[in-house]
Amino acid sequence: MDSSRSAQRAATQFLLAEGENALQIYRRMKEVYEEQCLARCTIFRWCQSYEAGRVNIKDLPHPGQPHVVTNSAKISAVDDLIRQNRRITTREIAVELSISKGNVKHIIRKNLGYGKVCAQ
Repeated sequence: MDSSRSAQRAATQFLLAEGENALQIYRRMKEVYEEQCLARCTIFRWCQSYEAGRVNIKDLPHPGQPHVVTNSAKISAVDDLIRQNRRITTREIAVELSISKGNVKHIIRKNLGYGKVCAQ
């Protein structure tokens, strides 16, 4: 049985639509998922969200999650440095351009495609 957060959210949403209250839902979830059941306060919070009109069971972005900001100038600057020196490290690129190493990795993988393995 799938005991993931999204599966438990879907079950919570369904049971709430069936007319059960948060405590009944928690008890049923505890019977089914046992040790993998999420905390009571989490299920209660989800019930409040669904009663307030939330329909999505996926996680929403959290404040404080890192944001990767890229623009064409950064992308071309990273590309130029790599073309000048194929052995340059992500740390060296980050220092040179005053951007984070994570941002450099994101640009390399997502925008430049250097992180992909070519099948021959």
